[in-house]
Amino acid sequence: MNVLSHSRAASAPSGAAALYRSLAAWYVRMRGGIFLLAFSAGVLGGLVRVGNPFVAWIAGLLFGWPGVLGASVGQLVGAWAVQGSFLAGLGLAFSVALSGAVAFLVFCHVPGIGRGLPTLRSYIWFLLGAMLGGLLTSFGVSVVLGGFPGPRFWNGAAEGLIAVLLLGPPMLLTADRYLRRWMEPIPGEKPARRPRLLVPSSVLTGLDTGGQETVALSMRPQTGGRRVLLVGVGMVLGLTFAAVPLSVLLPRGGSWAVLLYVIPILWFGNQYGLRGGVLAASASGLFYLFGATWIDAAGFGDGIDVWSRCADLVILSMVGAFVGRSREHEVRMRDELADSNRLLRRDLLRVAQALTQAVEAKDSYTEGHLRRVSEYAVAVGGRLGLRGKDLEMIHYASMLHDIGKIGIPEEILRKRGPLTEVEAEVMRRHADIGARLLEKLDLLRDAAPIVRAHQERFDGSMDETRYPGYPMGLQGDDIPLGARIIAVVDAFDAMTTTRPYRAALPADSAVAELRRQSGRQFDPRVVDAFLEELAERPWVREESLH
Repeated sequence: MNVLSHSRAASAPSGAAALYRSLAAWYVRMRGGIFLLAFSAGVLGGLVRVGNPFVAWIAGLLFGWPGVLGASVGQLVGAWAVQGSFLAGLGLAFSVALSGAVAFLVFCHVPGIGRGLPTLRSYIWFLLGAMLGGLLTSFGVSVVLGGFPGPRFWNGAAEGLIAVLLLGPPMLLTADRYLRRWMEPIPGEKPARRPRLLVPSSVLTGLDTGGQETVALSMRPQTGGRRVLLVGVGMVLGLTFAAVPLSVLLPRGGSWAVLLYVIPILWFGNQYGLRGGVLAASASGLFYLFGATWIDAAGFGDGIDVWSRCADLVILSMVGAFVGRSREHEVRMRDELADSNRLLRRDLLRVAQALTQAVEAKDSYTEGHLRRVSEYAVAVGGRLGLRGKDLEMIHYASMLHDIGKIGIPEEILRKRGPLTEVEAEVMRRHADIGARLLEKLDLLRDAAPIVRAHQERFDGSMDETRYPGYPMGLQGDDIPLGARIIAVVDAFDAMTTTRPYRAALPADSAVAELRRQSGRQFDPRVVDAFLEELAERPWVREESLH
């Protein structure tokens, strides 16, 4: 029984073997499909002169050896149909095979590059390979048809280079997006990335802070990628309508007309990086070729081959690639700097929160007070038009406006009852103590004047019996706006919070007091902004949360 079972198991194919045979059959079918596809493209390239090197390059890069073989056989058939000579077709097919093999070998054996042009290194090798492929194809054609090393050879090499340069990048990126499962795998290839709008990380994350990362403000993302793309496409189309007539009206105007395309190429390179600049050069060249070919066909041309007019696009494509690569590097460095800045400010926020907890641990009255004042102070600052660093400093100053209480004796902070005049004078020192602490920290130095002035009166009075301004007697706009904001919010929270010597006032009574003191103790504009915020987001006292 065991022997019989073992015999049956040996004769039946294992799951792994069946899977291998199915994969092998699929591979054969796919290679056959790739061969037919490359063969059809090769026939077309043989019938169209400028298609020779382009077909070879794309077949080699995308489909490897089956693609090179299919394109070469197709070139043989196409050239034979045009030339009527099997020998000429064979020579052309051989030269095309060399060109396609160069493309495939370059991308297989040069490390750190990819067919989708993910890096400047990939683009340079693509350009060098295209030059070599164009020379090889032109050499074969010239030897077979005659004319080496005459104009036929050099014109053919230029046509081959331009064809690969203009048609190659969009084809490679399109194939990488839609034909990846059929492409010949290349070990170590860098994957392509779709061109994206190059904007600072602060825009992508929705932070609009005037160049500063703030933990207090969040805006809607504003990328505008579609608008940027439409503007660039509009420039290419508009310049085409200008460049094509100029190439006819001006003597030898083709080269000058092509140079106009430097504008959209630099635009796309700056907005979308290396691939944006290269694709813009491809689009510019193709649009110009269509227009110039139509004019020549209509009998208005100057007799100069339209492909040779696009030789300048080799340089413009390189300019777009280098500018785009520089832009990518700049944006990456800005993103890294923004990330480091964000982490630094996050740690700074944690330090501020730790200091706040230290103050709250020493003065139980301040528990929750600093958080509430900070939230509303930032909101009021936003209503008054503050952004970026100014709003960020209000955020930190409002959190740390009572940090100076660390230097006040606990018997004064915890006293159950009104303070004596001497004790009140000691308590008033906390604003200056807090400011001097913050002045020692570079990142919080700008918050120090706000902390020092947060107890000043708007009318500048230092003689008020109940609430005199201190410590400097500043008045009106001489008081930092952040300090005027904190003064209003701080006073409202103090009035609506229970103290050891009095109960909390109702919110309506506190609002009425703010209105009475508007223009005297408080800035009227700040009072109005705070009351608007309070109407939209009612005040919640800490006691009501328990």
